[in-house]
Amino acid sequence: MHRFKTLALLATLSWSLIIVPAAATTITAQGRSALSEGSLSEVRQRAIEDAARTALMQAGLQVNASTVVVNAAEVDDQIRVSTKGQLKALKVIGESQKDGIYQVTVSAELAPQAINTCPSSDYQKSLLVTAFNVKSPTHSRVGELNNADTALSSAMAERLYPNHQLQVQTQPELLLASTNRLMSNHYELFNAVQQVANQYQAQYVMTGYIEDMSMVNGHGYYRSNSLGRASNRVASTVKGWVGQSRDDIRARHFRFRLMLHDGVTGARIFDKSYATQGLWTADYTARTGFASPEFWSTDYGHKTSELIDQAVADIGQKALCQPFMAPLKVSAHDQNVYLLAGANNGVDVGDSFTVYAQGAAPFANIQYYGTQALAPTTYKRLDQTEVTLTITQTYPGYSVGRFDGVLQPYLQYMAMAEPVTDDAFRH
Repeated sequence: MHRFKTLALLATLSWSLIIVPAAATTITAQGRSALSEGSLSEVRQRAIEDAARTALMQAGLQVNASTVVVNAAEVDDQIRVSTKGQLKALKVIGESQKDGIYQVTVSAELAPQAINTCPSSDYQKSLLVTAFNVKSPTHSRVGELNNADTALSSAMAERLYPNHQLQVQTQPELLLASTNRLMSNHYELFNAVQQVANQYQAQYVMTGYIEDMSMVNGHGYYRSNSLGRASNRVASTVKGWVGQSRDDIRARHFRFRLMLHDGVTGARIFDKSYATQGLWTADYTARTGFASPEFWSTDYGHKTSELIDQAVADIGQKALCQPFMAPLKVSAHDQNVYLLAGANNGVDVGDSFTVYAQGAAPFANIQYYGTQALAPTTYKRLDQTEVTLTITQTYPGYSVGRFDGVLQPYLQYMAMAEPVTDDAFRH
């Protein structure tokens, strides 16, 4: 009999390493909860917990979806939030109710012990990049940026590979995220991520949505004539020379939310919004589309490119700090096992991996409508076996290995590399 060590993977692995920029000690984040999910005090509690989790994810810290995000921060006389010591203080700075959603804004101060860096990794992890849902399609009107949903994901994929040790697959027509699903931690998105991650054999899935591409002063921009636009350009240029605020009617927002999901559980391990402004310096009637050469040549395009670079760096660093995992296929005829990662991922002959069996565990407090569960009743987990996989052959897309124990062909397994420290590189 093999002994198993249970490892519940809800957001990511419990020993995942931590990454936070040293200067980022206070973070503003929002949390949401449906007003229909209990009393007002219960809804407020859940919204605050969601905001605390979001703050930790924005900082790049380890977050479990099951963790009530204790005893670290006392929010007020009635609310206490658990963050396992990762937050020093948590203050509610805004609350609102709209469209059946209770929303809070919090200011979260990171605990000193939470600030750290992560070491390098030898393996390239697989990442699937999907389309970005556009929250307000009417914002695409100026410049006809109707392709922003697919072009943004393609632009990010091009910058992620090969600079961030990721094997990137792009499916810009595949839309997973919707504004409704992202209002709270809905299970539909988790399930969709699990399905596409399994289909494309991806360890991580990146998705998100574009929140704002509107003109700052839409009324002034749309109603100005050619003479007014010309005088605006001159006045804006002169004000820029003398260091005054430009107050330019060509100013335009760009804000998007970016999420990275664990492919095994579907849970978010990174969630952050990015925002900037730039001048739409293209001609009033120009139809540049998003991410075209004409688009990038505008001031707005330059600002957008800088923001994308920042987001790409964050995603690359976050993925680097996670353990490398890949599915295993056990042969029913011999002692060979096939790892769905190969030389392209950096796997080499002689490498060894810990083997985990995929299992399921029940969720607590599931609500039912009659006999129909209103959410999935189980979540995925990995149970560590005592089996070690050793690679004997490598090919570009997969590897062959042997294991030193008993594995069942009808079960699903994952191979996991132990985290690499700065003073213990494999090669």
